[in-house]
Amino acid sequence: MYIKGPYKKNSLPWLWLAFLIVFIGLGFFLKGIADRSEALNKPGPQRKPLPQQPVVIIDPGHGGSDPGACREGVMEKDINLAIAKRVARHAKGCKIKLTRDKDIDFTGDGVYSKEAERQDLDKRIELARQYRGDVFISIHVNTGLGRDRGAITYYDAANPGSTRLAYAVQKEINRLPGMPVKEPRADTFYLFKHLDIPVVIVETGWLCNLEERNRLQNPQYQEQLAKAIGRGTIQFLTKDNPKIH
Repeated sequence: MYIKGPYKKNSLPWLWLAFLIVFIGLGFFLKGIADRSEALNKPGPQRKPLPQQPVVIIDPGHGGSDPGACREGVMEKDINLAIAKRVARHAKGCKIKLTRDKDIDFTGDGVYSKEAERQDLDKRIELARQYRGDVFISIHVNTGLGRDRGAITYYDAANPGSTRLAYAVQKEINRLPGMPVKEPRADTFYLFKHLDIPVVIVETGWLCNLEERNRLQNPQYQEQLAKAIGRGTIQFLTKDNPKIH
C-alpha cells in the first residue's frame, strides 16, 4: 500500500536500523558458533594415568600331599589356605595373586618327599616371578611345645625390604587382643635365598597349643589375623612403594 506524508519520508532510517540490528545479531550468533567449535576441538585436561598396582603374592604354605604340621586331625595346609584367602581380601589397593587357591601341591606326582618339597617351593618361586610380584608373603602355622603361643614373622636379614615388611606386619599382629608381643626373627629359609623381592614367612600360631589350635580354626580369629597381615603389608607398601596411593 502506498502512503503519503511523513510516514514515507522516515521509513528509510528505520530500515537501516533494522538492518544494523540484524547484522549485529548475526555477528554474535556466528561468534558463538565459532567459540563453541573451538571449545569442542580443544583438548581437555589430561588425566593422570592410574598408578600401577603393586603385586602382592600370598602363598598358603604346603597343600595337597604335604599337610604341613598336624595335630589331632588338624592340618596346617587347611589353616594356611583359609587365612591366605582372607588376607587377599584385606590388601586393599593391591593386585593379589595366590600361589594356590585350593588344596593342591606342585610336586607333579602328588607324593610327598623332601625332593618333592623342594620342587614345590621352586614352583612357588617361579609363580612369584611369573606374576612379577612386588612382595611375597607365605602363610604358615608352627608346631612345637605345648606352651608355645603367638604369631611370629620371619624375614631375610640380607634383604632390607624383607626386614621392613616383617616389622610392619608383626607390629599389626602384636596389636591383636590377647596376642603375645613378639619381635620378627631373621632366618635363612629357602624362599629367602631364591627371591630378590621382600619376602616374609608369617607363622600364625602353634598347633601344639590346644587353645591356640582351636583359635586358628575359628573363622573370626582367622579374619583378625588376615586383617593384621593386610594392614601391615599396605603400610609397608605405602612407605616403600610409590605405586600405591
